[in-house]
Amino acid sequence: MTSCPRDTIAVADASTDTSLWHRKLGHMSEKKMKMLLSKGKLPELKSIDFDMSESCILGKQKKVSFLKTGRTPKAEKLELVHTDLWGPSPVASLGGSRYYITFIDDSSRKVWVYFMKNKSDVFETFKKWKAMVETETGLKVKCLRSDNGEEYIDGRFSEYCVAQGIRMEKTIPGTPQQNSVVERMNRTLNERARSMRLHAGLPKTFWADAVSTTAYLINRGPSIPMEFRLPEEVWSGKEVKFSHLKVFGCVSYVHIDSDARSKLDAKSKICFFIGYGDEKFGYRFWDEQNRKIIRSRNVIFNEQVMYKDRSTVVSDVTEIDQKKSKFVT
Repeated sequence: MTSCPRDTIAVADASTDTSLWHRKLGHMSEKKMKMLLSKGKLPELKSIDFDMSESCILGKQKKVSFLKTGRTPKAEKLELVHTDLWGPSPVASLGGSRYYITFIDDSSRKVWVYFMKNKSDVFETFKKWKAMVETETGLKVKCLRSDNGEEYIDGRFSEYCVAQGIRMEKTIPGTPQQNSVVERMNRTLNERARSMRLHAGLPKTFWADAVSTTAYLINRGPSIPMEFRLPEEVWSGKEVKFSHLKVFGCVSYVHIDSDARSKLDAKSKICFFIGYGDEKFGYRFWDEQNRKIIRSRNVIFNEQVMYKDRSTVVSDVTEIDQKKSKFVT
């Protein structure tokens, strides 16, 4: 046994227990983890030995459940899109955002999350999202379902949808069940993000990073309305991999390029994993020493040590041999 985080790095990479995968998957439910196991997505696990974590209880405990609609998803991508605005957050994110807007494709149940500083940014955000998904699929957004929030009944928004041939469906005031798909998604996003952030011990200012990471994982988790298929696979038609997943908020040793350090400097800096990027920049990290977010692919993860345990981390990492953790999409 050792208390030195440096000595536990190899163990952290090799660990395949249920608890570790539960954290990697953003505190996914036992039912959905078992479904991933049955699909062969978690080949290193032989069974799911599940214990509810304290972070899950603190982040997900609820009073009542949403009504089940029993509705069949639409057949074609973008035929129906659910959307809702969440906020304001009592605490601004690192980027200054206090709101986020979600878009959910009914046919695949893939979710997109965009963070905004003001409610007035909804219209421009929708146009940006619409251009992206229509270019990606070659299809057109046909119907947009939302509540009666003022951000959706704004004259410019309505006129734009009419001009684009998009039908707008608005729920009856006081009946969130009519927009239950996105209402439930927002609840899931917030619950799992809260559980991840609490487990890591990260401050509330990291709420947006936790929500973004949760959306990434939800798109790669079984969807009940989709008969337990994975939204990202349904949307893209490509197989989803899990080998690159890491525990949110864990200690990460990020490699420093030779041109950014002297010959006597450490070859790594201690950061904390806060999310996924794209293929070019596979991971996002919080560099607490310099108070900024950085992106890197060349990193060693210690998934047994969280942000809240940072005082125990040895700062001198010059003896660590660097290795690359390839980001797999």
